[in-house]
Amino acid sequence: MLIPVAPQWETDVQGLKYANPETVEEACTLLRDHGEDAAILSGGQSLLPMLRQRVGSYDKVIDINGLPDLEYVRETDGEIRIGCLSRHVDVASSSVVEEHCPILADVAAEIGDVQVRNRGTFCGAVAHADPSGDPPVVATLLDATIVARNADEKRTLSGSSFYHGFYETDLSKDELVTEVRFPVLSAGEGAGFEKYEPTEGAYPVATVGAYLSLADDGRIENATLVTGALEAGPTPMDDAAEVLEDREPTDDVLTEAAEQLGEDTMPVDDFEGSAAFKTNISKKLAKDALQTALDRAENER
Repeated sequence: MLIPVAPQWETDVQGLKYANPETVEEACTLLRDHGEDAAILSGGQSLLPMLRQRVGSYDKVIDINGLPDLEYVRETDGEIRIGCLSRHVDVASSSVVEEHCPILADVAAEIGDVQVRNRGTFCGAVAHADPSGDPPVVATLLDATIVARNADEKRTLSGSSFYHGFYETDLSKDELVTEVRFPVLSAGEGAGFEKYEPTEGAYPVATVGAYLSLADDGRIENATLVTGALEAGPTPMDDAAEVLEDREPTDDVLTEAAEQLGEDTMPVDDFEGSAAFKTNISKKLAKDALQTALDRAENER
């Protein structure tokens, strides 16, 4: 059990109280005592705009950037483990990621703009659950293991069932995500990610992640497809994945699955484009993501 530590609020700026804990235990104690009113600050690329726009009811900020030993990207026991203070640029430039799970580098290298990639944290984006966020899509796609701690215990959560709509997750208000773990992709496995954003740094209009595993005879053994930005959170496209399973990965089969995905999406008309436009974009993204996943799976066999 973690030892409770008395919270220390160091500064009061424009109605916001600020704490800079030195240990995970202290951060978790602050969340336990003030979770409903407190927000975690790691990269700040999502939180700070929300605070400026008065979105949310937070009046306390817990800055975890001083916590030790939480900035790492490493391979351990068949998993890529990312500490909660690792920036997107750390993931994008990791040789371990490039060798064992390159889709993570794809996502991290293209998220937001240069400022977001250099300051934003990968785990923070997973936990924040922005419906347009890229990391939640890959966390769902690869069924990441999300490690969460509170003042009393540590538990692990499944990425494939972690998200429940608009900024809603399995996290409790008093929990801090300390690590996210992704599987090392083995021979015959591949994953791809594609997105459409009107300009660099803009929120994506649509994203698609694809995972394929191939049997010894080259047929598709397992498939997963997940969309993002089109609905209230990352959305598995099970019918489209079923189109692929136990079939040869021909161009026609990939196209059929992409068409099915487009038909199953439920986008809405808004300032970013019509529902029909988003549906067509999602089909193109799905085909490209599937092709990347297939190329990687075949190259690793």
